[in-house]
Amino acid sequence: MPAPIGGLNAVDSVAGMPPTDALVLDNFFPQPTFVQLRNGATAYTTGLPSWVESFIPYDDKSGVEHLFAVSNTAVYDCTSSGAVGAAVVTGLTNARWESTNIGTAGGQFLYACNGVDKPLYYDGATWVKVDGASSPAITGVTTTNLFCPKLWKNRLWFCEVGTTKAWYLGTQSVGGAATALDVSTQFPRGGFLAAILTFSLSSATSFDDYIGFLSSEGDLAVYQGSDPASSTTFAIVGQYRLGKPVGRRCWFKYGADAIIICSDGLVSVARVISVGIQQAKDALSYKIQQLVNNDVAASSGNYGWMGVVYPFGNKIIVNVPETTNSRYHQYVQSTISGAWCTYGLLQSPWNAACFVVSGDKLFYGGNGATYQADVGRSDNGSQIFGSMEPAFNYFGTDRNKRFTMLRPIMLTDGAITPALGISLDFQTVLPSGMPTFSSPGGAIWGTSLWGVGLWSSGLTVQKEWQTVYGIGFSAALYMQIATTGSQVQVLSFDWVMSDGGTL
Repeated sequence: MPAPIGGLNAVDSVAGMPPTDALVLDNFFPQPTFVQLRNGATAYTTGLPSWVESFIPYDDKSGVEHLFAVSNTAVYDCTSSGAVGAAVVTGLTNARWESTNIGTAGGQFLYACNGVDKPLYYDGATWVKVDGASSPAITGVTTTNLFCPKLWKNRLWFCEVGTTKAWYLGTQSVGGAATALDVSTQFPRGGFLAAILTFSLSSATSFDDYIGFLSSEGDLAVYQGSDPASSTTFAIVGQYRLGKPVGRRCWFKYGADAIIICSDGLVSVARVISVGIQQAKDALSYKIQQLVNNDVAASSGNYGWMGVVYPFGNKIIVNVPETTNSRYHQYVQSTISGAWCTYGLLQSPWNAACFVVSGDKLFYGGNGATYQADVGRSDNGSQIFGSMEPAFNYFGTDRNKRFTMLRPIMLTDGAITPALGISLDFQTVLPSGMPTFSSPGGAIWGTSLWGVGLWSSGLTVQKEWQTVYGIGFSAALYMQIATTGSQVQVLSFDWVMSDGGTL
């Protein structure tokens, strides 16, 4: 039987699920031809005072990427690994910020807002808390009420806390008079402006950028144009009804599209606009919809919901805060195959309050530290524990069977002994034993002595039989693997069974 490269399936009947899908796939990432135990994480910057709840990336015009992190009530430079130095900004109310970059003829600039403090402005050298008298200054609005900064068509846009007003500056401006756009007439279910999103759409004759205003109730108003002060060049082109958005960071960019995290799941704005109505099968999260809905019902009020696209790892990662600043898990999709899995739902969590991609690397914010993720074979020295339960299978016949032997076919550079259990007729049974492992041998580059240490033999096939016992019409295996140093790729499974006849 093949490995579950089709990923998690929470939409089909357990009796009719494709054999390449899985009921459980935790810390195993589905590749196109095998399922791989996920990579690990390692501490990148340490010495932060509390949970890192926000990243603020800044890229200057020379291409140098800087990464700032917000912890407790201050901002820290986390561009280089190691212990952080003194805070670059202090005196903040909280660590829950959003940011955007804007380039003008005068340079590259950053704006960050949290809807409580004055917005933070950074020009590559100096941080400014922006109000009506600072330099630069934003006038015409109480700046402490601004959040969700976005760049669209050479303008900075902001939401105002607890209102239906969006505010915008002049083209290629980092300060000046702000102008309000009240979108309350586009929200038939009421509520306040929860987010501003940007995306692009193309047709046979045109291609354009759009801006969307999303209400706390899930009403989406989409506008097209250039100058929001002119009704002849800026107007609404569509109004759509979605589920309620989840969290302050309720959407993320995916290519030209915008993906909204809401009670409908992960909704593609481009798909909603092209179809005209949100349907369950149109959601990016369709195969795991029930799982996402359960998490939204249980944890929608917790802080930490967000999505991030990680191109180098071919992944979309959606963060779920089970308990704010304590316990998190992630839904992870392969951008190649569209298959889903979970990270840390059962064991070995990445307790990530936030994620960011910087310099093609994936980082997350933890308690007192930032971590580089999707690297190495351990979680900062701790074991990675993976669990999978592929779909139940009748093995081509509806007759009763006696199952006696199982073996996973794996590629690994270590010695892995998985714990195997057999589930019969849709009743999940966990393995009774514990998985064991030993780290791969061989020389380590930069550590071992040249001409003395032996190179690792690389990945080798491992296919050890284990005894199981069960009688039933259908069966599924439950496999658990643990390691702190090995790469593990699961290719397929072999079963031994005998025909028990009919009952």
